[in-house]
Amino acid sequence: MANSTRDDDYNYMKIVDAMASINQRVNLIGIVAEASLPKHSNGTDYFCSVKLIDESRTGPGIAVTFFAETMEKLPRIESIGDIIILTRVTMKARCSDVYATYLKKYSSFALFEGKHSSRNVVPYQASPNF
Repeated sequence: MANSTRDDDYNYMKIVDAMASINQRVNLIGIVAEASLPKHSNGTDYFCSVKLIDESRTGPGIAVTFFAETMEKLPRIESIGDIIILTRVTMKARCSDVYATYLKKYSSFALFEGKHSSRNVVPYQASPNF
C-alpha cells in the first residue's frame, strides 16, 4: 500500500468519515444492507455491488463495487445483515454520489454471519489476500 504503515491495515473508519476521504484507500467494517448478483463487466472482469451501513450512516448507506477475474473471487453474501470487513478500498465520487471501489490488486475482504452467528469471528468467505 502506497504511503502507508503496517498500522494502517488495522485502522478502520466509520462510513461517514470514509466518505470524506475521496481518492484515498481506507478500511471499513459494515453491515450488508443490499447486494447485487455478479455480472460480467464490459472488459474481462466480473463485478458486483454491495451497499453497506454502520452506526454512522444508517440511511442510504454506501455502495462498494467489487471487481475480480472470476465470479468465485467476488463476495457471496449469504444474508442481508451479514458483516463485511474491507481493507484498502478506494473512495470515489461521481457527481454527488460517494462510493468505494474494491481493487482486486490491493483490496481484501472477509464476510461474517450477522445477528445469529454461531461461528462468531470465523469468516464464511475471505479474499485470498485477507
